[in-house]
Amino acid sequence: MKLLKPIGLATAALSLMAVPHMGLAQGDDHTPVVYALKIVATVDATQQWEKNDPEYPGEQWSKAKGKQRYEILTELRSDGRLEVRNLLHPDLDTRLEAKVIFLARTVARQMRAEGKEVRLPETEAEQAELNEQMYREMRACKGEAGCSNEVSQRYSALFAAMQYPEAMEEDTVPGRFMYFLPFDGCRESSRVQMALAIDGVRYNKNERDLVEFSERRSADTVDASDGMTLCEHFTVVVDTEDEENGLYVENVFVPRPVGITEYTENGHTTREEQSQPMPPAALDWMTETLRHAPLSGKASATLPLPMSLNGNSTWLGLWKGEADVEMEWSFIAVEEPGEPVQP
Repeated sequence: MKLLKPIGLATAALSLMAVPHMGLAQGDDHTPVVYALKIVATVDATQQWEKNDPEYPGEQWSKAKGKQRYEILTELRSDGRLEVRNLLHPDLDTRLEAKVIFLARTVARQMRAEGKEVRLPETEAEQAELNEQMYREMRACKGEAGCSNEVSQRYSALFAAMQYPEAMEEDTVPGRFMYFLPFDGCRESSRVQMALAIDGVRYNKNERDLVEFSERRSADTVDASDGMTLCEHFTVVVDTEDEENGLYVENVFVPRPVGITEYTENGHTTREEQSQPMPPAALDWMTETLRHAPLSGKASATLPLPMSLNGNSTWLGLWKGEADVEMEWSFIAVEEPGEPVQP
């Protein structure tokens, strides 16, 4: 088969391709399993700020102290297959190949289960015909996001499979990797708590002078949401032959809580309800720790804080500080799927 280049919407979909949120194809003879991913993390941070202003050298400063606690629990499901390739392999090219092959095979299984023929185009004319068919189905969706996404994923898988001829052929060697993906009805729970206190002195342009200020932030949010279920933010792979570090998590997602921010300057206080930040260094460390880890465990680290704890990047100056971060996690089978998960 001559390998053709993906075109049109399929190319765009492939370039941004994530693991699909799909149900199991009818007729699969594998037993699906549900696992619960639990992550609990705490952050204890201190930070200093100083602005090198020639007019007020060393006189604009602040000290900050903050505590945060993040607890999330969500379910992911595997179709029970043992795959040959690691969907979250550390090498980017290897990971992309695994995702393309997995997506193509998932689509092919679904099409066969629906009684549809699965055949890749072998000529440019056949590819153009398939591309036009994709556009017709996209137009038929009439802008409905779910429909458009399903069509885009299906055709991007078929076009991408042309770059990997083995995608449509099942592996003949034993597999070792289980893929855990989001699914409709996945249960979840979360709680985010935080408190931040900042005190200092800064220049007030209205007063044209240095003034003392304070900032207080707090939140205690249960089941914060960005409009998506928690499981839709996660992809997990388990290496069944690695007894020490069998867990791979693509990215750690933590809901942002909504809390209260009080800012006082020159005797005047404003109070606002708003989204509260998490130190980027802490979230990056959590993701890196779980990128390849045991199925359950604990970890801790002391991280530098070169960015403001309150997430306000408009204040120029030098930020120094540290965050003591601790995390505990587990990824275990849900023994009673009918019971709600609890944090």
